[in-house]
Amino acid sequence: MARVTISDPTRRTIVGGSLAALVVAVVLVITLGGGGGDDTANGASDLPPQTFGLFDGTEATFADFEGKPLVINFWASWCPSCVAELPHFEAAHQALGGDVQFLGLANADDRSRGLDLIRDTGVTYALGDDPTGELFRELEGIAMPTTIFVSPDGKIVETFAGQLNESALIERVEKLLRVS
Repeated sequence: MARVTISDPTRRTIVGGSLAALVVAVVLVITLGGGGGDDTANGASDLPPQTFGLFDGTEATFADFEGKPLVINFWASWCPSCVAELPHFEAAHQALGGDVQFLGLANADDRSRGLDLIRDTGVTYALGDDPTGELFRELEGIAMPTTIFVSPDGKIVETFAGQLNESALIERVEKLLRVS
């Protein structure tokens, strides 16, 4: 039987590559939750704790909205799909009454243009400002508009990227948040 000998530089490459792969695997397991703590077990919210400004001049955190299902919509005046869907969100907000909370967050937008859009569309639900896009990134938004459906205890049920109309939005709220 022939014996295969691996030279020292090749052996170091194989061992080094294997070690690098092991490190990457461990990091992925921890990052994706396989080796880290399970936030769902202790009831911790999936939403970040940062304070954000509301267009009415007050400040809020996502914890202020816990207790009822929440629909968070990231929008901007520079986003045509966002502008088109805002009246649909207002209609869904009116149709669902007080059973679901709505929060619109202007993502990386000029505040005065955001205020103009709010006045033009007649939106009445809670509206806030994410001027640097920090909350959008923290919640892993990838496209505009992005809508996040949150359970009463602050757990993210679904993140939807794209435009929604009133009926599609209400259908998702009923299905995901069990609200009719």
